[in-house]
Amino acid sequence: MSEIMPDSLAEDALRADRIIPRGHERDCAMADTIGILGDTWTFLVAREAFFSARRFNDFHERLAIPRATLTGTLDKLVEAGIFELRELGEARRWKGYFLTERGMDLYPVFLSLLGFGDRWLQPGRPPLALFHLDCRSWFSPRVVWAENGEAVDARRVSFAIAPDYWRLASAAPARQRRPWRDGQVVGRRPCSVERTLSIIGDRWTFLILREFFHGNTRFDEIHQNLGIATNILSGRLKNLVAAGLLERAGGGAAYGLTPAGWDLFAPLALMKAWADRWLRPGRTPTMRFVDPSGRTLTPRLVCSACGEEVPARRVRFITAYQL
Repeated sequence: MSEIMPDSLAEDALRADRIIPRGHERDCAMADTIGILGDTWTFLVAREAFFSARRFNDFHERLAIPRATLTGTLDKLVEAGIFELRELGEARRWKGYFLTERGMDLYPVFLSLLGFGDRWLQPGRPPLALFHLDCRSWFSPRVVWAENGEAVDARRVSFAIAPDYWRLASAAPARQRRPWRDGQVVGRRPCSVERTLSIIGDRWTFLILREFFHGNTRFDEIHQNLGIATNILSGRLKNLVAAGLLERAGGGAAYGLTPAGWDLFAPLALMKAWADRWLRPGRTPTMRFVDPSGRTLTPRLVCSACGEEVPARRVRFITAYQL
């Protein structure tokens, strides 16, 4: 398959992946993951499974989530193959929700969101400390390229897109009313993941950030590419500026990512890798991350102490809070 090889992100005027052809959209693996996890409640319900929540009441009590919302979210995660229902206990009177292998493989995404929140949103002591059983060390999550060990940074890579990267635009998803304000923490844990999601935890914000990593910085560019309502786009951009992830640039006509904003590329890169692995098996990726030589790069989350990957089953933790 031939590919278009754009220049670096710094030379955004030359990027072949920048402006979407009219009537089309990105056939983007990253968006596939966002389509499943693209709201705060879905992220938090999945996260509670890593804290060993199994029963409906476990999720309800720990998150203070409306029961109807929880029912729909659990059904959605089962349908997506992230949860599966199993019988609980010897009496087998109850069923519980358990992470599948596909669901367990989302662990790096959650740790990367936690790491972001610890760095940028939680001054002082992190609310949760992580311990890697393999190297017997406390650690912080790091997202690096598997091929060279360098930190994942959108400013130092290019995107290689395939000819079938553009597809006809699909119908817009049904609008969902957000039950909280931007920046409002939901759930009951004083948790770095929840603080991060209070800013970016909805489908439109993820997709807006994706446009910035493709080099689109102007309101009109993002509006054209996403087909988003102007009032929603204006609100999301205002929220990202207030949170310190964007800043006004070019005399106010454009926006620029701050260092914190650039740091959100790592979770999004992991979301793309997860979708390529689990939602598009056997399919040639429509977009790849490449270094200046054209070598494909793959993100992975590693332990800051030993540099090795940290599967969920090899991590223990202590919290500085009580529910």
